[in-house]
Amino acid sequence: MMRQTIFILILLSATVFAQPDLSRGVVAFEERKWSEAMNAFLETLRNDPTNAEAHAYVTLIAREMEAERQAIIRSHRLQMLGAASHQLEKTRQDAGPLQQAILATNQSEKNAQDEKWRSRCEEARMERRAGHLLAANDLILQILAENESFTDAQQELSELQSQIRRTLDSGEGASITERFALEGFYSYGQADYAAAANSWSKLHTLLDQSDPGAEGARRAKELHFIAYERIALDHVNEAKQLAELKALFDDGVSLFQEKHFTRALEEFRKLAIREPEYPQLGYYLVQAEVASDRERTERLGEEKRRDIDRALQAGVAAMEKEQLQDAQTNFEKVLKLDPSHPQARSYLAMVRAEMQKRHDPQAAQMHYEAGLIAYASGKLDEAMREWHTAVRMNPGHEKALNALTKVQKELALNTRELTDETLP
Repeated sequence: MMRQTIFILILLSATVFAQPDLSRGVVAFEERKWSEAMNAFLETLRNDPTNAEAHAYVTLIAREMEAERQAIIRSHRLQMLGAASHQLEKTRQDAGPLQQAILATNQSEKNAQDEKWRSRCEEARMERRAGHLLAANDLILQILAENESFTDAQQELSELQSQIRRTLDSGEGASITERFALEGFYSYGQADYAAAANSWSKLHTLLDQSDPGAEGARRAKELHFIAYERIALDHVNEAKQLAELKALFDDGVSLFQEKHFTRALEEFRKLAIREPEYPQLGYYLVQAEVASDRERTERLGEEKRRDIDRALQAGVAAMEKEQLQDAQTNFEKVLKLDPSHPQARSYLAMVRAEMQKRHDPQAAQMHYEAGLIAYASGKLDEAMREWHTAVRMNPGHEKALNALTKVQKELALNTRELTDETLP
């Protein structure tokens, strides 16, 4: 009886001593510190040779280390084969066998990548079965970020979602911080990014209160949610922006259908400034401009309308020639005849700003936005003119520079296509 008791005590003692090494090994393993993790698990096995978890980790580490070694070998092999193939091509010799070797090595790389993902899935399963749901989520989401169609990872994510739901519903086996982290991961897995971001925001508040400073940052890292919180917030912001754009478009269409063409035009112009390539915007913008002009013509009378057009064109021509005083006079004439004329108001503000200060970033932005509206309406020449002006007034306006490059390419392409069509 005494011997049996002593034997049990020895086993219990070995298990107790093994636990710190096991925990240290798991932390190192999750941080991909293979040598440190291997040493910890081997120490665990020296104290407890039957520890199944340590045995499993040792096997996985050996596999990961071998995979990394093979990846280095393949990289060097591809470099040498590529250099040799290039040399043969330069001397016009047959590089076919080397090209085949490169293809084979690339296929080997693809197979190794698939094997790496399978190994990571196995790690995630082991973490899940050990109750390390946060670490398991991190592994699976990393795989899906690299290959969203990887079947093993999709299946494991489904298992994780089920186990997280059970853990949350039972209310057992997780601290309050872990519960917030798990709630976020569950919502993230369901593509409910707003709910995920909300859960993780609460978690930040809790960590700031309980573990301020470096300790809170360390704890946040252990909970594995930081990288996914950023992605969730990006999704939330994108959804918000799309909703705002759709609201502008829907408001414009509704006003257009109710024949409030001038108000509809204002909504479509706001949308064009934010997203000039919004679906169907070009059509409605042109139609609203035509209808709004027709309304204005009917209201003003044909003779007055011609006077307005002449003054507007004269103002634009003067502005292009940088005859700012003449431009101002003509735009003021337009507004005297038609105080609601949107283009004349916009151009007059630009001219006054440029007269006040030739290098004027604010006025440059106005020209940039006018160019966006023209571009969305399909008026490429007018858009190019506005963006030229914006760049002249603010050479550092990157958006205007990029837009100008784009519209110049489109105009060149249109000219080439027109030339090709007229050739016999």
